[in-house]
Amino acid sequence: MELFFTSKSIHKMKNQANTLKINSTDGYLHLEDLPHNCIFNKVITGCGGTTIAITNSENYVIAVPTKELIVNKIGKAEAGESDNKNLFGLFGEFTNSLKSKLKKYLKKDGVKKIICTYDKLAKLAEYLNPADFRLLVDEYHCLLKAYSYRDTAIDGVLDSFKQYKSFCFMSATPIQAEFSPSCLNGVPVIVADWSYTDTLIVSLEKTNHPYQKASNYIKAYKRDGYIEINGKKSYEAFFFINSVTDIKAILDHCDLANNEVRIICADTESNRSKLEGFEISNSISDNKMFTFITCKGFEGVDYFSDTAMSFVVSSTSNPHTLAAIDTDIPQIAGRIRTKTNPFRNLIVHIFNTQLDTLSLSYEEMKERTEKELEAAKETANMFNTAPDIVKDHLRDKLKDKVNDMYISYDKKNDAYKVNDILPKLELYNYQVNKVIYSSGLQIAKGYDSNGILHTSVNWELVDNEIIRKKGMKLTFEEAYKEYSQLKESLVVSPKIEELEKQFPLLIPAYHKLGDEAVKRLKYVQKAIKNELLVINDYKSLDNKIFKIIKEDIHIGEFIPAKKAKELLKKTYELVGKKETAKATDLDKWFEIDAASKRIDGKKVAGYIIVRSKIIFK
Repeated sequence: MELFFTSKSIHKMKNQANTLKINSTDGYLHLEDLPHNCIFNKVITGCGGTTIAITNSENYVIAVPTKELIVNKIGKAEAGESDNKNLFGLFGEFTNSLKSKLKKYLKKDGVKKIICTYDKLAKLAEYLNPADFRLLVDEYHCLLKAYSYRDTAIDGVLDSFKQYKSFCFMSATPIQAEFSPSCLNGVPVIVADWSYTDTLIVSLEKTNHPYQKASNYIKAYKRDGYIEINGKKSYEAFFFINSVTDIKAILDHCDLANNEVRIICADTESNRSKLEGFEISNSISDNKMFTFITCKGFEGVDYFSDTAMSFVVSSTSNPHTLAAIDTDIPQIAGRIRTKTNPFRNLIVHIFNTQLDTLSLSYEEMKERTEKELEAAKETANMFNTAPDIVKDHLRDKLKDKVNDMYISYDKKNDAYKVNDILPKLELYNYQVNKVIYSSGLQIAKGYDSNGILHTSVNWELVDNEIIRKKGMKLTFEEAYKEYSQLKESLVVSPKIEELEKQFPLLIPAYHKLGDEAVKRLKYVQKAIKNELLVINDYKSLDNKIFKIIKEDIHIGEFIPAKKAKELLKKTYELVGKKETAKATDLDKWFEIDAASKRIDGKKVAGYIIVRSKIIFK
């Protein structure tokens, strides 16, 4: 496999009020302290910004988005003081034991370093004097991304940051100005001006079924023990997929075992149930051939590998998996910290695009959201400025009518307050989900606007019969086993008809092939269909061949001659045809035109499939 890069855009930070000159030859910040009372755009991920706060001579509270980031920094999975450095990790349940450990740590002499999740920042202030500590809000772009499900924690950060001796909101992928929380308006932005930066390269791979495409890569690794790109071999793969359910579907499809995989996700009862026996690990555990990572490990976490390559998998069927090009992609690119890894600045982005057209343009959606926000502001102002005698009447009247997305009642102060972060998050998600992922062209434009070097969009159709679609409760394997048990029990059950309706292939698979054959074929639907074709003796070989190859050949598309020959050779062997396969044999079943196409910069001979010769019943 070779990569050829066809587009490059150099991203320039505009309207910069302040820059911080960084003279570095090794890609790390060499500063005594981070800049104070500002938003700090460090530009480069993994450049040691957090390390400065951890190791310098200042008292620091470091607020981070995930538990995984803390585990990664303190080197253990339990909250408390690290074993080998002066760093206290605060996350999880605030037990009496943890409180005791924190109090003991704070009584110690010397510089204090506390790293906590966003959720714990407000509670932490009860145990120390914030004015004695500098505050680093690390990976602060997560304040926007996570607000829909962590609003209380993030509100706690935004309500308390000015209490500290100084504050620094730091990220290599800062929030775009139009989406930034209003409480940060007027906070100076300082941008790191590096003398040298590495080039991030993204291979864009569009497909109809992202999870099947990811599975194909896994199968290539398992078959050869590695994959080779531009003459260099990768023996490990990191898959960034923000869905535990979808990760499990891939694990099952590829027949992966616990000893082959490392899964880094939130360790919850729900996730353990979804994974059905697969272990949940963390970033400090031993590497495996395949590492699967949810958003828990996207930001700030360090991974080490000499040969691992990163794959980002985004499917429009699950919006949670749609990686944002302005934040997620650069963050993921900075996770592998082994300098000698030839793939550390390479990402393979596997994605599909929305099938539906936009009901509203981004501009129209923005206009609608702004109108709703203004209406919420007017409602809040009307109530808050009304005399007390009027408030009693308005309070009941407004209870069921206010837009609870944008406005909420503050019982303590008897006032309505407007939340401007949620509408900004709504717009941001609309931009990512509906605009960026609307086409391959929009994806490429997104990379261009963020200054990321990328390949042209490679489009590949793949078979997705086996990967479980979103919402499907049963895999074919699960359905077959249940169906077989019901049939063997001789019990008349409506479940049989239900399974047959969902998977019509069950009927011939069970009655014509049987359990042993289906098991031998690993419950793969395409393999089962091909086997059924082979055993139908009444059909001619040519009929059987046509039935098999038509699944991989598509009218109007180009097929390389080499690929056509390989497909026919495999099919001939399957049905027992003795002839030597040739690419030109395609004209027995299809009307074809000889053609050539440039693929990955090389001229490739092949054929355009004009139409099928419909001669078989």
